[in-house]
Amino acid sequence: MKVLQFIPSMSLKDGGTTTYIQELAPELGKLVDLHVCALGNLEDCIRLENATEHTIEVSLKHILRMKRQWMSLLDDIKPDIVHINCCWMPQCALVQRWTRQWQKLSILNYKLSIALTPHGMLEPWIVKRHYWTKKVPAILLYQKWAVKDADVIVATAEEEKKHIAELGWNDNIAMLPNGINVSAIEMKRQWKRPMDLLFMSRLHPKKGLEMLFEALKDVEVFSLKIAGSGEAAYMQSLKDLVQSLGLNERVTFLGAVFGEEKWQKIRESDIVVLPSYSENFGLIVAEALASGTPVLTTTGTPWKSIEERQCGWQVEPNILCIKDALISTLSLSEEEMEDMGKRARILIEDKFDVKVLAANLYKLYSSFSAM
Repeated sequence: MKVLQFIPSMSLKDGGTTTYIQELAPELGKLVDLHVCALGNLEDCIRLENATEHTIEVSLKHILRMKRQWMSLLDDIKPDIVHINCCWMPQCALVQRWTRQWQKLSILNYKLSIALTPHGMLEPWIVKRHYWTKKVPAILLYQKWAVKDADVIVATAEEEKKHIAELGWNDNIAMLPNGINVSAIEMKRQWKRPMDLLFMSRLHPKKGLEMLFEALKDVEVFSLKIAGSGEAAYMQSLKDLVQSLGLNERVTFLGAVFGEEKWQKIRESDIVVLPSYSENFGLIVAEALASGTPVLTTTGTPWKSIEERQCGWQVEPNILCIKDALISTLSLSEEEMEDMGKRARILIEDKFDVKVLAANLYKLYSSFSAM
């Protein structure tokens, strides 16, 4: 089976979706002939195991060149499955539309199925953001069509599946949680009572950092490291808020961190915090838990299981609830933190290993190729 996955970026600086394909490719590439295409230049992309990498023109100013490159790629690969990742970027919908055009121009009755994974980009919080100025034009021009046209929509959590269904654009929705390579992740060896918090994600208004800063203002025992990058104006607004709240000595902006430094920061922290308003998965949660680091997150993420398995906290996304959760962690002993960390690792091994995701994705692809 030949599979062509399209993803807007394979640059490490773009975070979650890049890490998703980086984790998935080695396992999925064992099961299918996997090709992955991104926008831009190949030298800017991460290297993927067990996958052939391609790039096409990124700029809409050169849309005809982009189309020629994509159509040529389809001619060369002749995929059974084209899997589009992400929404709202016109390029995602364009490659999907061109794929349908290519299918019609190709051999009569050419079998090709299209899967679409929104990666949380159809969640209510995201849809409502800039609704009239950006989302409505996109919905009318291409986004609704892209969702309706896909043979299957892949959600990464039950809550996301529910929200996509509520849109009413496509009722063929599969639920496949993201996965990580658990066996490659070193677990922390020491735990201590909570003091050092870590936020590690893209800096974006949906991540709820402003709420976390306000909660920290009155819980003075904690320090917070922020690992991530974002738009310069938004990053400056966060730094201005930290200064106005008097948190300069307790909040440190590290910038984006990668590789072993990333894992070291996760293991060194006592609690990883992700106070998001909306997440389809929240890969950093899985990475932290696999490292044995408990997590404090919100009901805006699909991580109810951390409460059920007693390896973290999930609270409503507001200042008071985050503050109360932080205060509640202070009563934990080092032994209790260690127990939470060990339960966290078991949770990820049980439910979120990338081998399970690859196998389930292969089954999904096979169900379409067999039709």
